Amino acid sequence: MKNIAILWALLAVSVGLAQDKPSMAGSWKWDSTQSDFGSETAPRSMTCTTLKDTPQMLSYRIHGVDDKGKPFVFSWSGPEDGSMHPTLMNGKPSGQTGYKKGQDGTLVAHGEDAGGYAFEDHISLSPDGNTLTIESNLKSKDGKENREKQVWHRVAGSNGKPAS
Repeated sequence: MKNIAILWALLAVSVGLAQDKPSMAGSWKWDSTQSDFGSETAPRSMTCTTLKDTPQMLSYRIHGVDDKGKPFVFSWSGPEDGSMHPTLMNGKPSGQTGYKKGQDGTLVAHGEDAGGYAFEDHISLSPDGNTLTIESNLKSKDGKENREKQVWHRVAGSNGKPAS
């Protein structure tokens, strides 16, 4: 009987911890010094606002300036069930992406952009909820592969708590 009580206590703690996982909702600033775009040219700047982060809906918008100084807006919205939904670049369709959250909390994206690049992203959130890391594998139609890593930091106060 004592062992059952201990198991129930452990289960209650683990469920409580799972519910306390930080959300990606909030504002994020891209860290160019910790990011690597591989053989591709990095943009000059990017900020992201994650509007929703639930199993039913993930929604975000990225504002940036490309390597030539031209501003852009990239956005996506849909459920975290792996189904494909349009990505928008400056309000126009620019490909299809699907997101699915793994049991470990990592978000996996897959899709294809308008240029024909197929990609798979693995997105992880640090335990404190203040650093987002995206590791990408991209493959062009002609078979050229590229690996990228993007690091993003939460903007202080954007999730209701100051970043540490």
